[in-house]
Amino acid sequence: MKVKEIGKYFMLAVISMAILYVWYPAVGVTDLGNWNHGLRNALAGVIFVFAAQLVTGRSLFHPSWRPGLVIFYLWLGAFSYIQAKSGGNWGIRVEALNNDVLTLMPVLVLTFLMEYIGSLCQKIRLLLRIFNFLLIGYLSLSVFVYMTYYKIFGAGFTSTDMISVLLTNSKEAMEFLQSHLGFGSLAVVLALFAVYMIFIGWLIVKGSRMDEIRGVTSPALIRKIIIAVLTMAALVTIAHWIPRIFPAWPYHVAHKYLIRAKAAMAKHDENMEKFHFIGNAPDKMQGTIIVVIGESANRNHMKAFNLAYPAETTPWLSSQKDNADFYLLKNTYSCYPLTEKSLSMALTNLNQYNGVDRNDMITITDVANKVGYNSYFISNQAPSPGNMTLALVSGSSKKSFTTTHPGGDDMKVMDYLKTVPTTESNFIVIHLEGSHDRYRDRIPPDFDRIHVDGNSEKVDDYDSSIKYTDEVLKNIYQYAKDNLNLEAMVYFGDHGEDMVRFHGDGIFTWDMIHSPCFVYLSSEYKNNHSAVANNLRVNENRIFTNDLVYDMVCGIFAAPNNEYDKEYDITSADYGLRKDMAVTKYGKIRIAEDTGLSD
Repeated sequence: MKVKEIGKYFMLAVISMAILYVWYPAVGVTDLGNWNHGLRNALAGVIFVFAAQLVTGRSLFHPSWRPGLVIFYLWLGAFSYIQAKSGGNWGIRVEALNNDVLTLMPVLVLTFLMEYIGSLCQKIRLLLRIFNFLLIGYLSLSVFVYMTYYKIFGAGFTSTDMISVLLTNSKEAMEFLQSHLGFGSLAVVLALFAVYMIFIGWLIVKGSRMDEIRGVTSPALIRKIIIAVLTMAALVTIAHWIPRIFPAWPYHVAHKYLIRAKAAMAKHDENMEKFHFIGNAPDKMQGTIIVVIGESANRNHMKAFNLAYPAETTPWLSSQKDNADFYLLKNTYSCYPLTEKSLSMALTNLNQYNGVDRNDMITITDVANKVGYNSYFISNQAPSPGNMTLALVSGSSKKSFTTTHPGGDDMKVMDYLKTVPTTESNFIVIHLEGSHDRYRDRIPPDFDRIHVDGNSEKVDDYDSSIKYTDEVLKNIYQYAKDNLNLEAMVYFGDHGEDMVRFHGDGIFTWDMIHSPCFVYLSSEYKNNHSAVANNLRVNENRIFTNDLVYDMVCGIFAAPNNEYDKEYDITSADYGLRKDMAVTKYGKIRIAEDTGLSD
């Protein structure tokens, strides 16, 4: 083989991947220089495409490449565009397309090799053509569904949407299609798909024909071995990654979520039958109560909680700390440095001290519903199959919303907050993405970032995400105060964050559980519930672990119940969590051991 021809193969392989690097920034895909998910994937694509051309002697211009090239660019082009647009002005990082790239690259090579082998072996040619047709057909149908969904809703299809699909019957599905698409438009989409698949079939047949001009000779043994290795590598890679892309992955997450949620709800219904208020049934307030859940927020990095911090990371909250309506609980700790384990107690009657079994779970939303509030759940995090607490909170809410691009801009929660009726008694839980790693992805491109001399870029990114959360909290508070008759607002973090070890079940550091918490009580609320306000002020600097949020919220509701304990309610005069009692990580670590504990 001539050096010129080898050079041609290499340049075509480079161009085939470079096309993506022209398309990606044009639609809003960023961080293309990232080695792990950007450059490394592109390099792998170049190597595999180059190797396939070299070992077969067929350049990318040969018809046998065309079926794979069509689905390769259609899939990555459509998914990158839709996901980037769903992310709003932020776009998406190239990492978000990692699974798609690692699936479609071997699909490109495998479909080509099937075409090539089919052109050599007439006996299995039809079988290989059917294989290519079915593989490309499955991926193409997925793309058409994804694009159609985007056309209807203006956002990509997520695991949250798959939950809705799995809960929908055939009658509802037909009504949905008629309402949002119309049978005429649906017929056009199906017709286009049929024409497209006929075109794919024609490309497959043409690509696997024997080469009439050059003739076909059986490759040498070493080439056969290399072709076999490339084929097996492509098959194994596809088998590994295709379950991790649409629609298989959203289905996996949604199916697992629904199975666990169904079991949890069955037991939960039994628990609610036993639930009752102590004394007279509480009266709902003529306004709104909001609970905001932060993510990976370390109060040591928050100026309002740590006056010695060198950057103003909480300009709004800092401006409110002398406001008599605000209560900053400066000695708050998370009960566990993982979201699911923390929230399974923070939002329920479970805590580290009362020994209540997980199967006897009652949530703060259950209490709100019983009092008579209209409950809402707004999340900027995608559903997690393991987080049954959030499933219960979401499932028992009057309305539940997940943002169109979970994990994107936290300010998107405002779109849903503004749909809440302004004249009713509302209870709203808002779950932010907060400061979840990667921190820089939590910050709008034009946001005024934090920079502290001597701090690493990662720390500056983290502090900037804390500052942006402060801005989101400001918007939630101001809108609710102006429009929803805000009676009370609680903000707490699920856990903290260590700048080296992040958070998790491994090595423990105090930064992982130094979480923030503040409470706002309106003047009207304080007039009607002066004891709650006075007790909260008295207890403001006492140790508080976030697994006691349930009791605190019940106290704010003025709704004592059989799952409530005034000794764990920081708004009660009987609050009794002492320094020597307080624990974290489900009782394994005593808070008293924290040398940074404030007096």
